[in-house]
Amino acid sequence: MADHDVSHGDLLLAIGQMQGKLDALVSAMSQQRSDVTEAFRRLNAAEQRIAQGVIIAAALSLVMPVLVTLVAPRVTFSAHPAAEHRQ
Repeated sequence: MADHDVSHGDLLLAIGQMQGKLDALVSAMSQQRSDVTEAFRRLNAAEQRIAQGVIIAAALSLVMPVLVTLVAPRVTFSAHPAAEHRQ
């Protein structure tokens, strides 16, 4: 077996490096959590806007035929245009 001299300072340095890596990992996880929360908030807002659009479209699809029927001029077609001139 090889004899390795590991000093107290080497151990403290390794522990410090591991602590730094753990801190960076915790920070990255926290940032990811906030990113996911923001993404869900934006998705919720988009779903609400889409639902509002669907409600407006459904209401317009019910109202527009009635409005067109009320506003449209009454057009009648006779059987033959020459028949009107003979009378």
